[in-house]
Parts: sequence; C-alpha cells; structure tokens
Amino acid sequence: MFGGLLRRGTEERDNIPISQYAAMWADQGAYSPVSVSTATALTNAASSACIDVLSKSVSATPIDVVRDAGVNRLPVSPTPRLIAAPSSLVEPDVWFDQLMVSRLTDGNVFGEIITYGSGGLPTSIEILDPDAVTNRRIVNGVPNVDVAGQTRQLYPFGDVWHMPGPYVKPGSPFGESPVQRARATIGAAVAAREFGSRFFGDGAHPGMVVSSETVLTAEQAEGIKKSLIRATKGNREPAVIGAGLKVDPIMVNPNDSQFIELMQFCIEESCRFWRVPPTMVYAATSGQSVTYANATQADLAYLKHSLEGHFVRIEKSMTRLLPRPQFARFNRNAFLRSDPVTRSAVVDRRLKNQTMTVNEARALEDEQPFGPEYDTPGLPADPTPDPTPQDPMP
Repeated sequence: MFGGLLRRGTEERDNIPISQYAAMWADQGAYSPVSVSTATALTNAASSACIDVLSKSVSATPIDVVRDAGVNRLPVSPTPRLIAAPSSLVEPDVWFDQLMVSRLTDGNVFGEIITYGSGGLPTSIEILDPDAVTNRRIVNGVPNVDVAGQTRQLYPFGDVWHMPGPYVKPGSPFGESPVQRARATIGAAVAAREFGSRFFGDGAHPGMVVSSETVLTAEQAEGIKKSLIRATKGNREPAVIGAGLKVDPIMVNPNDSQFIELMQFCIEESCRFWRVPPTMVYAATSGQSVTYANATQADLAYLKHSLEGHFVRIEKSMTRLLPRPQFARFNRNAFLRSDPVTRSAVVDRRLKNQTMTVNEARALEDEQPFGPEYDTPGLPADPTPDPTPQDPMP
C-alpha cells in the first residue's frame, strides 16, 4: 500500500517540467509532506535524541578559564562569574544545555545581558527563547532584532548577546536553522509515523470485509456488522454467520509495510544532519556494533567529528567576553575519561616520562594527595615507603 502511494506520486509528477521543479526548490527549499517547526523536530524521536545527545555532551563537559603567562597557560582562580554562574535563574549545566538546544534548533543563540563587570564586559546572561527574537536584520552595518516588539541591537552595540549556530551564510551574522535544513527528513519521518499509526490502528482500513451473495438492506448490513463486532471484540470465541455470507480478514502485505524501512532511513538521515553516530541514539545501522574494546575510539571519533565544532564556536564566543589574556577552554580530557585499566596504563607512562605528578594522578581518581614531595613530575627519587594521604582541607 505504502509503496503504491509512492509509485502513484511518482507517476503524477512525471509530467512536471524540470524547470518547474527547479523553481519550486529555489522558492521553497526541500519538500516536506508536513509543516516542520522546532516543536515538530522535538516530537520526532530521532531528531530529538540527536539534539539531546549533543546538548548533554556539551553541558556535561567542564569548561575552564586559563590565562596566558608566556609559554604557559595558568588556571584562573576563582573562575569568572560568566563561566561559573552565567545565569541567576538556572544552573550552569542547564544554561549550556539551553544554549545548545537553541543552536541546534533555531541556529542562533540570543541572550539578555543582565550584569556587566570591569571593562564593560558581560558577567551574566539569560538565554532568550529564539522564537521571541524576530525581524533579524542589519541596519547601517549594525545587527538588529525585535524582542517582545522592541527593536534591540546586538552586543557590543546593544545588550542582546548573540552566538550563531553551525550554518552561517556569507554576508549575514545570523545562522540558518538546522531544523529547516532537515525539514524534508523530519517531515517524512513524522508523516511515516502517522501513516503507520493509522495503518495498524483502526483508522486507516477495516479489519475485515463481509461479502454477501444477495443484496442486503442497510438494516441487514448494520445488523451483521454489529453481530461480528460483538463476537470478535475482546474474546476468541468463534463467530457464526448465516448462509451466503463470507468474511475476509484484511492482512498486511509485507511489501506494503515499507514505511518501517523508511522510518529507519529517516533515523539514519537525522543522525547525518546532526552528525551523531546512530549507536548513540540506539539506532545502530545494519552490521554495526559497538563493543567495550572500541568504545574509547568511538568517543574520540564523536569528539573529533561531532563535538569539536560546537566546542570551538562556544570557546571563541565566551573568550570574547572575558578580560584579556583569559581564555575559555572545554576540558576535552574529562570528556574522554577512559576505563580504569587504560587510565592506569596512561598514568604509569606519564609518571615514567615525568609529565605528571603522583598527586595529579590521585586527583584524577578523586583521591586525597600525598605529601608535597609528590608534587614533582614523575616518581620521587626517594619515595616514602608508606605514604599517607593528607587530611582534607577543613
């Protein structure tokens, strides 16, 4: 049935000139069988899962602030408020989650600058709902937007902070919506899901057909239908019908269930749009598997090909709001935290190469440090036979 619908649709389009197709694509972009919005994308399981995986990966990764000191980069303590507590309404991880969801749906992040610090740099920003930021335009070289019906200018000209998403056309500071770029895939997935629900439910086709050798009146047909419903609904008792009647159940032809394959394809295509490995949304492609042995390599590939672009864009945007020479940096090593056996081998090698101290290695395992003699890279020349952890700070 579904394959027939696709074939009929193809036949109906055979007579449309190619030039008309080109005009349709130029005016409307990719075709979608349903209207697609951010809400639609978040109701589609595959798209919502991809957005959630990326946003949680970023919000759960620690972000540090360091400053240049010659050839060295030293941690800044205490951490600037913009990084430690960018919002007075939500926790920092929620703030970064809001930032990522806005980037991945609208393609832009807008924030209301609430407080300023030294040098007029923002110290707290509340993320705005991108749907409330309209009429995005450039006036005399200055980016302008409307927020709640009022014209506002983007920082540093005004008090609305902006970070573009992954897709920014030349000549514009505003990003394109990833949801609208993926609207054909999202629309097809939503339409296939709705078709499947109706097909396997009771709305798209009857469960059986009763045929009669004689002409039936409307009253007789209604009576037969009610009798069969009473006999078959909620039990497995045999149904008894009169002479001249034949009951044919409607079965689903496997070839007419192609929408299941279509939905699987839509899941894979959603993963391609948001650059998320299918296994991370529990949708491994045929023949693909992830084992304990290659999980670390999978995380490294995910960081390199999926997260790195988001990390770099956020780091640069946050660094512009920090006093020089401070820099915001995501702790990629924390994201790539390996299993205990691999971690132990790496630490052992770094201690032998004198690129890590014993106390730094203990800190990685959330253990109390030994004495100050273990703050030198490598193993001490004359280590204490039985080192005892220092008492925790009061």
